Amino acid sequence: MEEKISYIGRWVRDAWGIFVNELKLIVHDNGVMLIFCFAGLVYPLLYNWIYGYGVVDDMPVAVVDLSGGSYSRRYIREVDATREVEIAYNCTSLEEARQLMAEQKIHGVILIPSDFDEKLNGLEQATLSTYADMSTFLYYKNMTIATNKVMLDEVHQIQTERYAEAGLTGMDAKQLIEPVQYDESLQFNPAISFTMFFVYMAMFMILQQVMFYGSSTLAGTLREEGRSFAQLTDNLSGHGMGRIVLGRGLAYYLIFIVLGVYGALFVPHLFNLPMHCRWWEMLILILLFVADIIFFSFTWSSAIAKRETVLVLLLFVTPIAVFLTGFTWPTSSFPAFWKTLSYVFPTTFGCRAYMNLCNSGNLYAIAPEIKAMTLQTVVYFVLSSVAAYVEARGFMKKS
Repeated sequence: MEEKISYIGRWVRDAWGIFVNELKLIVHDNGVMLIFCFAGLVYPLLYNWIYGYGVVDDMPVAVVDLSGGSYSRRYIREVDATREVEIAYNCTSLEEARQLMAEQKIHGVILIPSDFDEKLNGLEQATLSTYADMSTFLYYKNMTIATNKVMLDEVHQIQTERYAEAGLTGMDAKQLIEPVQYDESLQFNPAISFTMFFVYMAMFMILQQVMFYGSSTLAGTLREEGRSFAQLTDNLSGHGMGRIVLGRGLAYYLIFIVLGVYGALFVPHLFNLPMHCRWWEMLILILLFVADIIFFSFTWSSAIAKRETVLVLLLFVTPIAVFLTGFTWPTSSFPAFWKTLSYVFPTTFGCRAYMNLCNSGNLYAIAPEIKAMTLQTVVYFVLSSVAAYVEARGFMKKS
């Protein structure tokens, strides 16, 4: 029993020594401190400041009305009344509108053909065309929302007029026009703000990338100098790689709990982003996600031989990791290869969990993501311990 207690005591002392040593390495490496302090503290503020409100109001567009009838004029008035767009120019030709777009005076064009009113008066289907500036998604979104909403409203108005001419009014006409009534309610993002999609993803992506690139930079520096954290095994009295991984991990854990609370709780509150969950629920998610990204970083940083390698990975891996979160493309539409690859990154589940928790307000809604991150944490802890063991054996053979 005394021998067991003695072993546990040595194990704890060794882990504490590794923890203190890792903190010293971090603090004395200017590059790592720059990554942690600048990227971890400034980027969350920068992203929220740049995207701000997350919507574009009264986007200037031009209309080319070749019809000039009552229906086309009413359609133009209703589009101009929407929050999304403003009819800034009335052009006589599409070429004139194209010139305005080339000069960046407008970001969209609505083309109403000459037979628009004629077809509607003849009870035929009429069409119109829209063109959007695709330099940013927000312009396309505004043009699509404004024109489609007004188009649906126009269809209802025209149907109401047709049924009134046939002698049907009131509830009879309403049931024919809209047999299945629906109530559109965007509870968590009524303005369809781009910030709600992007910033939530960016907050957790920053944590993962800062942790990976910071720890990998430090690991690459040690290997360039012919040293390694795995060499600590020869200098300490205990046994087992778990103490090395946990000791090092605790040093990063203290740093990234602060960065996580700052980026995921304080910054959204500072910019008035909707957060429907309680603070302790968000804290649980942060604690789990930070553990996941630490062991993930330890595992993959074992392949970093030089400090400069991190810069190459920064350019190559970050866009892939962002794509695999499902931010730009639904995960249900991923090919099998990319869906499998997405399971490698903690942000695949972390970003989704963060967004869902902010919107739904309870941990039950993110139960699948919590289970996935817990499994990832266990797997990466084992892999990082194995990587440390292999590296330690390699240094022993060299010596």
